[in-house]
Amino acid sequence: MADYSGSEPQQETKLSKFNSTLAILFRIDRLWQDAHRHSRSGKLIAWNWDLDRVWCELAADVKEDDEKKFEEFNDAIAKIDKITGGGELYKKLLEKEIFIRKLQNKQGKGVAYEESFEEYMEG
Repeated sequence: MADYSGSEPQQETKLSKFNSTLAILFRIDRLWQDAHRHSRSGKLIAWNWDLDRVWCELAADVKEDDEKKFEEFNDAIAKIDKITGGGELYKKLLEKEIFIRKLQNKQGKGVAYEESFEEYMEG
């Protein structure tokens, strides 16, 4: 809208016309399915990549301390011998996955949600 008052024009905040929340949640769900399949089949490197992709979907809303914690996981994983350290790698990936799942819930993009009794009854 034009401002004809003679004052400086104000910068408008541009908002997306479309909300991509559902698309993001579908992508994250698919990535979790891949992570589950790769962890169960012992494809630890692929599992790690899956976790990194989930992280990328959540990264826009992370806080600095969560970002540091994620980097600590990656630093520790990088130091594990991928040939002889299978058990150690598995444990670290398990910790990384649990961290990301808790982060997803903390951001309100996971399985934890709150619904009032009235909302539940209204359907």
